[in-house]
Amino acid sequence: MAFDWVMSQSSLVQWEKQARWVEDGKFFSSSGVSAGIDMSLAVIAQLVSPELADQVATFAEYEWHRDPSWDPFAILHGLVDG
Repeated sequence: MAFDWVMSQSSLVQWEKQARWVEDGKFFSSSGVSAGIDMSLAVIAQLVSPELADQVATFAEYEWHRDPSWDPFAILHGLVDG
């Protein structure tokens, strides 16, 4: 929803219009709150293990969306065609 504002913050960043989260080397960025949970679980999976990330999601009673390109809100907010 705030994509235009975020893009105005730096021309040095290659902004992705449709991504739940993005990983660029040691940097991770998400497109929202629940996307941030998905991204955090992906970081846990990468740094520790996918099994631990699954456990954390289960303990939190959270349905983890593992695909960073799954971003239904990009269409809803007109960033990409539906």
